[in-house]
Amino acid sequence: MLGWLMTAPLAVLRWLISPVPLTVIVVLLAWAYYSFTKNFDFWKSRGVSGPKPCLPWGNEVGKMFSGFFEMDNWLYYEHGGKKFCGLFEMHHPVLFVGDLDLIRSITIKDFDHFVNQRDQFGAEFWKETLILLRDAKWKETRAVMSPTFSASKLKAMHQVTLDNAQNLAKYVEKQMAETGVVEVKDAFGRFTMDNIAACAFGVNCNSFTDPNSQFATNAAKIHSFHPLMIIRFLAETFLPYSIAKYCPDYSVKIGAFFGDVVMKTIAHREKNPSSTRDFLQLLMDTKDKDGKRILSDSSIVAQSSLFLIAGYDTTSTLLTFAAYCLAVDQEIQQRVQQEVDDAVERHGGLNYEAIMDMPYLDRVISETLRLYPPVARLERVCSKDYTLPGTDIHIPAGTLVFLSVFGVHRDAELYPDPLQFDPDRFLPEVKEKRHPCAYIPFGSGPRNCIAMRFALFEAKIALAAMMRQLTLKPTPQTPPHPMPLDDDGFLATPKGKKLPLLAVPRE
Repeated sequence: MLGWLMTAPLAVLRWLISPVPLTVIVVLLAWAYYSFTKNFDFWKSRGVSGPKPCLPWGNEVGKMFSGFFEMDNWLYYEHGGKKFCGLFEMHHPVLFVGDLDLIRSITIKDFDHFVNQRDQFGAEFWKETLILLRDAKWKETRAVMSPTFSASKLKAMHQVTLDNAQNLAKYVEKQMAETGVVEVKDAFGRFTMDNIAACAFGVNCNSFTDPNSQFATNAAKIHSFHPLMIIRFLAETFLPYSIAKYCPDYSVKIGAFFGDVVMKTIAHREKNPSSTRDFLQLLMDTKDKDGKRILSDSSIVAQSSLFLIAGYDTTSTLLTFAAYCLAVDQEIQQRVQQEVDDAVERHGGLNYEAIMDMPYLDRVISETLRLYPPVARLERVCSKDYTLPGTDIHIPAGTLVFLSVFGVHRDAELYPDPLQFDPDRFLPEVKEKRHPCAYIPFGSGPRNCIAMRFALFEAKIALAAMMRQLTLKPTPQTPPHPMPLDDDGFLATPKGKKLPLLAVPRE
């Protein structure tokens, strides 16, 4: 038996290097090399600069292995991306754009050429989410959903959001009393979890007291970047779907859980009509002229889940960076506290009208999103052959386009002293002088973030509730401004994925 184990591999090796098998192997390798590299002159032939294409990643090694934000800076400043440059994802050509007029053309003027985002297949459950819908189906669903984020609808969600914000302030005080420090990223994550669970699913998650609830546990899995999720994402990005579909899909069970939550809530409310005006109920209430519900059950499940996926980590990250900026600049924090106090006095409490009457807090949030945008870039796919305006550079349908957010937001030509935190950059008279695409944390044009108003509304209430009661201060370990960013993941995150701060009661 042992002798067979030793001789069998040698026999196989001798067969592989015999003329016919060896010829087949060489031909297959040559074909694979040609297939992979045949597009490597795509950008050079069009006169577009960019990093040198090479195997196996598509571009020269270097910043390709750094975080998204550092890589985008590399493309923006070192390879012509401040205007536009060309790169590759494996063998797929990608146009990286930093020119503001071109960003406006792609997202607004010539939107009909760039309606869709990149294909992501995944489980059937996710395919109906607004972010993955395409063409007419996207347009139809977007039109149905847009009214759910009107001012009147947000006002109806104010009390629920305020209750969760007050729970946040109590939790921060409790943590400070027990440990002498507050991990604010965790605290804000619990707040956004509870608030989205209540506003999107009609569920009382209560993660401040029970962080291991079934809802919180499954929601956390979505953002955990489990190795199987990363493998599936890479497979769908770089391989044909006929191959990628066989990769395990970690999200199937998670989607099934949220689908079950939504369907049970829908069934209960159809039997027992509710006066609740949360996101789920608003979607259930969308009716056509014959009184029939427009969105199917599966679409409502998908959009409610998207609300959680897109809103949980992005909003908690915004709040984390805002808290950091306030803690390291006490003068700005004092201005916010004074504005909150004045608005509460004018309107008789921290009601909807008071929240809407805090322009300086608006500017603080806007400046936080400028300096620390949740995502480094936006993505669009060219759906019709397109010639870049003012050039003879032609890109065919199917070309992926990256629109730089991080590079634009930190460009010294657009924002002097760009690493300085200055809310007055967003005074009305200052904003008017800037290009409309110089600030795009929520995207630009018809395909911008549909829940932008809710995210800003939610963040304002959380910060106002905290500033009403507490003063944030840095710890000895808090890094000086600007906050270093973590290299991992797709979203901006403080280095080390944690941010401990001090929170003391206001005098």
